[in-house]
Amino acid sequence: MYLDYAENQAARQLPMKMTDWIKKLDAFLQFNEYQVLKDAGKVSHAVAMKLAETAYEKFRIEQGRTFKSDFEKEFKDILKQNKGE
Repeated sequence: MYLDYAENQAARQLPMKMTDWIKKLDAFLQFNEYQVLKDAGKVSHAVAMKLAETAYEKFRIEQGRTFKSDFEKEFKDILKQNKGE
């Protein structure tokens, strides 16, 4: 929704400064009942990278399982179709 708003602003060629975008984004977050961060936070770059890598590894493993099962399902469907011919 926010990107739709930004695209609309650009299409209408309305000039906005970075401070305007910050205010609009904060208002958008508050309207959608999200907490607006007031500073950079307390997590270091190294810790954030480690958390991201751990989460991605879990995602990658699950994605691999899903891909296999989707592939196997399609393969079995094709085999069934060929047997019926």
